Amino acid sequence: MRAPDQKGELRMTPISDGPKEDHSARIERAVRNYSKLEGMRKAFQTNVESQDANKAKIEGFEERRDRARETRRRALADDSLFAQAISRLRGNGIRVVVADTGEEARRVVLEEIGDEKLVVKSKSNVTKEIGLTPYLESKGIEVIETDAGDRIVQIAKERTVHPTGPALHLTRYDIARILSNHFGRKIEPDPDRLTEAIRNEVSSYISKASVGITGANFISAEEGAVVIVHNEGNITACARRPKKHIIVSAREKIVPNLDEAMNLAKLQILYGTGSLNSSYIDVVSAPSRTADIEKKMFYGMHGPKEVVLVLVDNGRSSIVDKEVMYCINCGSCLLKCPVYDVMGTEFGGHAYQGGRGACYAAELEGIEEGLDGGLTYCTNCGLCTEMCPVKIDTPRLMKEARRKGIEAGLLPTRGQAEMNGNLRAAGNPWGESAEERSRWADGLGIPKKGRVLYFAGCFPSLRSSAVPKAAIEVLRAGGLDVAYLGPEEGCCGSPVLKMGDIETFKELAKGNLKRIKGAGAEKVITGCAGCFNMLSSYRQYLPHSDLKVEHLSKTIADLVRDGKIKLRRSDVSITYHDPCDLGRHQGVYDEPRSVLKAIPGADLREMRFNRERSICCGAGAGVKKTHPELARFIAGRRIDAALDTGAGLLVSACAFCEENFRDAMESSPRRIEVVDLAVLVRDLMEK
Repeated sequence: MRAPDQKGELRMTPISDGPKEDHSARIERAVRNYSKLEGMRKAFQTNVESQDANKAKIEGFEERRDRARETRRRALADDSLFAQAISRLRGNGIRVVVADTGEEARRVVLEEIGDEKLVVKSKSNVTKEIGLTPYLESKGIEVIETDAGDRIVQIAKERTVHPTGPALHLTRYDIARILSNHFGRKIEPDPDRLTEAIRNEVSSYISKASVGITGANFISAEEGAVVIVHNEGNITACARRPKKHIIVSAREKIVPNLDEAMNLAKLQILYGTGSLNSSYIDVVSAPSRTADIEKKMFYGMHGPKEVVLVLVDNGRSSIVDKEVMYCINCGSCLLKCPVYDVMGTEFGGHAYQGGRGACYAAELEGIEEGLDGGLTYCTNCGLCTEMCPVKIDTPRLMKEARRKGIEAGLLPTRGQAEMNGNLRAAGNPWGESAEERSRWADGLGIPKKGRVLYFAGCFPSLRSSAVPKAAIEVLRAGGLDVAYLGPEEGCCGSPVLKMGDIETFKELAKGNLKRIKGAGAEKVITGCAGCFNMLSSYRQYLPHSDLKVEHLSKTIADLVRDGKIKLRRSDVSITYHDPCDLGRHQGVYDEPRSVLKAIPGADLREMRFNRERSICCGAGAGVKKTHPELARFIAGRRIDAALDTGAGLLVSACAFCEENFRDAMESSPRRIEVVDLAVLVRDLMEK
């Protein structure tokens, strides 16, 4: 069990493999050792740049992504495909064993190995999932990882940081030290010398082994074939051991046919390595055989006499929400994830990394394992979905996993529970009075009813009151008279929905809809990015919702365009931060920029990652409440990106982002002025 400690953090209590750290200590250590993952970050950046360079070379690229997602959906929704794959594989001479549990799968593999004491193995996440290597080693079998990265990690007793680059966190100097200790002789930190040492050792083991174990990238149901993608050639060598080739895989690898397998492979290669193609794509549909002598079939000519496919279920058949299984293990979701950037392998399950990995761990191993893997770390920013070849909606999966955590009594954390209680009782996260919420509007004479309603939001109202005040001034200057609910305005529900408390969210949403309609509003304008995203999304949860919602940045952009607001000159260099709720979740990118570009003399400088790929500030989805140090550290990284542009002003359209940036700068020597878009426009309006 995991229970909240007195500070509101999830504290790990002992389970079968011993006590685990609380999350505070884990985050503190990750922040302290941040530089240790610099090699990984540089490699990830190289991958991103290679992806971007090669995407344009693939005809119909976005159509391929859509096709791949539909392939995953259709394959996992059609149980007959599973039966067809097994039938065709067996018909081709591959022995198929379906293992219901990880324990059964391990036992089957052990039996298939028989009396052999050495096996060579290639990369496979499913084998990591079921703990195959340590199990076989406990039975006296030597297991040699043949992929260079996996072998390095195996020798160093480290965890892999990426599905296609297990040792990307290690520099060549790290690897030289690891290999020198392993071989008992000095090996220079030269890539040629390092790869030579690994190649020579692995080759010697391959030459002695009679059994090889591999995974599978895809399994074609129509042809009864296993598709394996690789670069080093080691998988071919493992698959051609003379006695037996054991393939360990799972049902989510099954696709309708080789055409779809190749489309998925193309995307997996691009997103996993940044390349257009892989060195090898092996298609295994039968054991090695020949009938060249008297037309009699002989097995084991130049490859194994037997091919055995172990299909691991391990809880998959009971998963209702199949999207968590759409993954093709390219690892692209990790490349710019703001949480993985800090936490590394501490974020995710023991076999699958990142937010989707934590969600998958929650499904396969129980919600406790998901929580231990960092379900509460995720900011719900959605950059993983943007980076995913099959567009897995991890933010939705994360909300669902957290909902299950609440049902199991393991969530919310103490801090989140306090916030939820305040929302139910007072309509805001801090439990402050309704009168205090509307104090920013004192003396402004805003009517409570009208066709256009201004929705201020909790954070701007109670923690950043300059923002709603500026918004009203700007709207009035542009000739717009808006209404405001005042003390009757309640929380939009964004915080509780992202933390998995769907019932509380629905209560808040229903109350808001009733009050907004009661005010006679036909349109809602809000300057809060989180409120805009939630109010715009009400119809997904409340079918009768027909709210017309507009973000203040669009309203201002229209007023500036139409000449109703004129901005005076300001020779200032500006960089703009896209809030996740406004940008990725609702597609508002151009409007804030058009306002900034309309400032005479202003110089807009984009951060390296912007618009669809903007990096999260780190505060969302309860992270700032539960893990404030993580939220601040992520914000600090974004501030660094802003400063790298040379801009003197960091502008956003989310008061929550802006506050987190200011908090991060309290403990940092690096400084930049942070301002809300509405405040900047108010200050630059010609009177």
